[in-house]
Amino acid sequence: MTGSTVSAVPTKLRAFQLIVGAICIILSILILTGSKYLGTYTFLFFIEITLLILGAERIASGVRSPSIKRSTRIINIAIGSGIIGIAILGFFTPTLTTKYLILLLGFGLLANGVVRIVDGFRNKDVYETSTLLFRIGAGIVSAAVAILVLVFPVFGFILILLILTVALLITGIELIVVGIRGRQIKIL
Repeated sequence: MTGSTVSAVPTKLRAFQLIVGAICIILSILILTGSKYLGTYTFLFFIEITLLILGAERIASGVRSPSIKRSTRIINIAIGSGIIGIAILGFFTPTLTTKYLILLLGFGLLANGVVRIVDGFRNKDVYETSTLLFRIGAGIVSAAVAILVLVFPVFGFILILLILTVALLITGIELIVVGIRGRQIKIL
């Protein structure tokens, strides 16, 4: 990181960010509070709608932020397009998408856990004792959760919903704050 700069956000983009942020917060609250009354596909539908909106926001940020470097704008547009693609895929194949996400979560957590454990043991002379214990402990917890996700896919589905819902809530809050402030802090 070389330093931080602050860039202004165009007015139309600010309004769009406020709307998207509010939608993210409302949908995340619906998902968190409505778990007893909503079915699995309703959850997926809410998440897919939110992903479509978030993808559109990323594309709009890439197109409407002239003060950001061209490469960053292109990355925003590409990420937004990818998010929209995943959301559309989820509309047409909700069961397959859910199974894929659960497997991806399980294997990703397992790989993360194994890497942390191996790194902790291989570099035990480099880390302080507390850091070493946290590293190995985080690896064990990550691997244990991964095994639970892979053995019990329903647990994996609930975990994915929880992670996505919290991410939506945080993203919604961030978009509202950026939309209200009218400037975006860029650290590169």
